[in-house]
Amino acid sequence: MAIPSDPATPPALTIAQALALDLMADGFSAGDIRLRTEIAPIDLYRLAALHNVPAPHGTVEGFGCHWARHEASCAQCAPFEARFDAQERARQRIADAERTLHPQHGGRRRRNTPARA
Repeated sequence: MAIPSDPATPPALTIAQALALDLMADGFSAGDIRLRTEIAPIDLYRLAALHNVPAPHGTVEGFGCHWARHEASCAQCAPFEARFDAQERARQRIADAERTLHPQHGGRRRRNTPARA
């Protein structure tokens, strides 16, 4: 999902996006929200920033909202910066491993049949 970084007027929300923002405002973790709505955490934080939806302070999601707004985190959210960074690195490693294990098949593949004479 492509979320614009700073549009003049935020785009209309889909049902899944609206649900994700509501769940985040209610204190659900980004991982739980992804399982329910298939919206990636980074996209969730950007959506929250675009639509001015705050996450609970003192959580990783709260720090993610500060990060998406390009602002300094509050005193309650600052201790969660390391956890936020660790989760992002873990997501990147998983994405890299999936790309390595499941390469895109472009073009024709060789068949493992003996050549005919």
